[in-house]
Amino acid sequence: MIGIDFIYTALGCFFVYAGARSLCAGLTLRSILESTFWTLYGLNFLLGNLLSDFLNGVLVLLLTTLATGMVHRPKPRPSTTSTNTVRATPPIRLPADDADTRRSPLLFVPLLTVPLFVVILTWWGTSIHWGSQPLIDPQRLSQVAYVIAVMAGLGVACAIIRPRPLTPFNEGVRLSRQVGWPVLLPQMLAALGGVYMAAGLNTSLSHMIEHMLPSGAPLCAVLAYTGGTALLTMLIGNAFAAFPVTFGAIGLPFLVTGFGASAAMVAAVGMLAGFCGTLITPMAVNFNIVPVSLLGLHDRYAVIRTQAPTALILFISNTLLLYLMIRL
Repeated sequence: MIGIDFIYTALGCFFVYAGARSLCAGLTLRSILESTFWTLYGLNFLLGNLLSDFLNGVLVLLLTTLATGMVHRPKPRPSTTSTNTVRATPPIRLPADDADTRRSPLLFVPLLTVPLFVVILTWWGTSIHWGSQPLIDPQRLSQVAYVIAVMAGLGVACAIIRPRPLTPFNEGVRLSRQVGWPVLLPQMLAALGGVYMAAGLNTSLSHMIEHMLPSGAPLCAVLAYTGGTALLTMLIGNAFAAFPVTFGAIGLPFLVTGFGASAAMVAAVGMLAGFCGTLITPMAVNFNIVPVSLLGLHDRYAVIRTQAPTALILFISNTLLLYLMIRL
């Protein structure tokens, strides 16, 4: 049965390979730090289930310590202006290769392969059996289906482009090294949400909101729910980690039980409100800070400044939509 362990094993092998490739770049202090970081990160995927919670915590602390030595600012782009006026040289146009011209329309095929395989495996994945057991774990169907779809798309791309066998992996390592330590943050932030749930934050928050909200005021309850989800997402950096806390503390007891709203409707709008918080927080590093590093922008908050108006409009729209659905 293909389950979540399959995904973890594949990721672990890739990051261990990334550690080896980083060390091959040269025996400098930075390359040694990067190699150790990626290797430990890969071992976390490969051996995390075999280690105790304490050892996994120590591993996270080691990764955090190593990440401090990997922080660097993107190099500024060379200025396009100069004090001396230089006549622009027209670009040299090379004759297009006939083979590349014929293959260019086919480059969309790998992109379409991924969603196609996701839909097929989501619909019929549980009906495919290997012996007496289903081939894909039903509890992890969406995650496993997406990984298999990406691998299928990679296979189609390799069949069209015909690169060297290690080129896709080396390009993945190059992109991972360019992103750097922020690749670790989604896991840590999701774990932080689990820690909040285990600590009973949703229960404490529910008791506090119960004494603060006026009874029989759906607008106040909706604002507390959507605003709380967006605010907690801004603090944590991950809507998937913030949503269970606010849904259990406000959405379920006040909106669903108190005002009779549909649980699916409240959950859907709550997630959208959380995504509005994702658009405007630097804690969502993989969405808002990593693109700045990849594009070499000078303003670290350039992406957030661009997304802020959209986030505000969507937040107001989602709040009004949930309020109208409750009233109607």
